[in-house]
Amino acid sequence: MKLLTKYMIKNHTRLLLMTLAIGISIFILIDLIEKADIFMASRKPLVYALEYYVLKLPFIVSQTLPAVFLLASVIFLSIMVSSRESIALQAGGISVYTVTKNLIFIGMFWAVAQFLLSQLVMNVAEQRALSLWRYDIRERIFIEKSLKNLWLTDNDYLVHAGVVYERGKGEKLSAYKLSDDSKTIEEIVRAERFFVEKGAWQLENVTLYYPEQFLEKKQDKMVLPIEQNLRFYFISNQEDNPQTLSFFVLGEAIERLRDSGSNIEYMLTVWHSKITYSLMIVVFAVLAVAIISYKSNVYLAVILAVVASFVSYVLSTLGVMLGQSGKLPPVFAAWFPCVLLFVLGYVKIYFGFSKR
Repeated sequence: MKLLTKYMIKNHTRLLLMTLAIGISIFILIDLIEKADIFMASRKPLVYALEYYVLKLPFIVSQTLPAVFLLASVIFLSIMVSSRESIALQAGGISVYTVTKNLIFIGMFWAVAQFLLSQLVMNVAEQRALSLWRYDIRERIFIEKSLKNLWLTDNDYLVHAGVVYERGKGEKLSAYKLSDDSKTIEEIVRAERFFVEKGAWQLENVTLYYPEQFLEKKQDKMVLPIEQNLRFYFISNQEDNPQTLSFFVLGEAIERLRDSGSNIEYMLTVWHSKITYSLMIVVFAVLAVAIISYKSNVYLAVILAVVASFVSYVLSTLGVMLGQSGKLPPVFAAWFPCVLLFVLGYVKIYFGFSKR
């Protein structure tokens, strides 16, 4: 590893962690001020508040990391300019594009870290934090959502569920097993109750009908060989936010619902936005250099970084809204802001440093 790369990684990481710590502290302080009266009114032990904010940490870090990376990068580059390090690099034959490339590699590392944190840790921790806040601290009563008259197909079965509950239980199930040519019904399964556990549908009080043999059988229990995840249908049919699902689970939901003919533009836009949100860290590496090419003063550069972060948020939000409403293709809506800012940043770097 080159000396410049080691230097940039060491100093940039230190600035980023310091900025991130400040950002986390400000976020928790503001949130605690807003919720202080609720915590006190609940008369719960202090450990409840501590557990709540520990569970919120993955969310805070993953959501603020792109903006924190931009601020840390701008401050780092401003320090390099003010301390004449940039002049020394140019005198040694090291161009600004080398610095940009190193900063992009650093951004790629943090982009991967942010993506893994948000998709593997944040969603689980956020659900636990929400449950703790609603049912332990605020002591609200849990009301389970339900769907009525749900139809689905899986493994040659056409399934109808009278009522399905969010936690994977249901009532009044009828399943029709089709023949290989899908022209006749080989078996009819009816169950009073069922529950879904680890990908298996467990039926209770089952009655089996075989139309061709004119037979009827009864069983106390039976496992139906279908693998549908009921949560996907709650996302598709209700106003649940797909953002609460991880990238991997949401991708599986999209494939399942695409096969069933459901409208997936809304979820597909969110799926792509999860990638572009992490990739925005790499874009911010380019924007940081572009900002310094315009104003190297640390105070002005920080202000411009805040403005750039706000503009990227507005563009990304607007793109997602247009994609979810079907006015733009999901891929274009999610990726256009990211690509646009990256191109604008590199153009500014080229014209900002080409004459120096």
